[in-house]
Amino acid sequence: MKTEARAVNILLERGVKVPVPAPLFLRIFFKKINLIIKAPTLATLSLIAGKYIQLGIKDTNDLTVIDGFELLKKHQKKMSEIIALTILNNRYKYWLCKPLAYYLRGNLPANELMYIFQLIVLYGGVEDFINTIRLTEATRITMPMNLSPEEKTS
Repeated sequence: MKTEARAVNILLERGVKVPVPAPLFLRIFFKKINLIIKAPTLATLSLIAGKYIQLGIKDTNDLTVIDGFELLKKHQKKMSEIIALTILNNRYKYWLCKPLAYYLRGNLPANELMYIFQLIVLYGGVEDFINTIRLTEATRITMPMNLSPEEKTS
């Protein structure tokens, strides 16, 4: 139920709040940090797509635990950068991506990072793009039509 509510929130663009431990200088003042993940803009989505393609993960059907740890070790930085880009979601803030990714890797549990990554990949907007492409392909009104009365026979 909680997972479905989070997915609905991101789909409705209200965002998903992710509580993150505050840095030490803010903990002194009892401050808490909630990062909000909203549906990415097209600019953010294109950066995410580039980083996701760089991961090069194709087939995960025969993945063993050892292979999973190797993938995690190899791709943890890129995955956290994807999460940071989605949190920032503004082209003027992209320069904060690497520091935020580093902070997230050190302060969020691995299962929370993987869950956020899954949300971004599944509900990030690529599905909408694919559906739009399929719809426009099916309803091409500018496609040349054969208006001749003769039918072609073989």
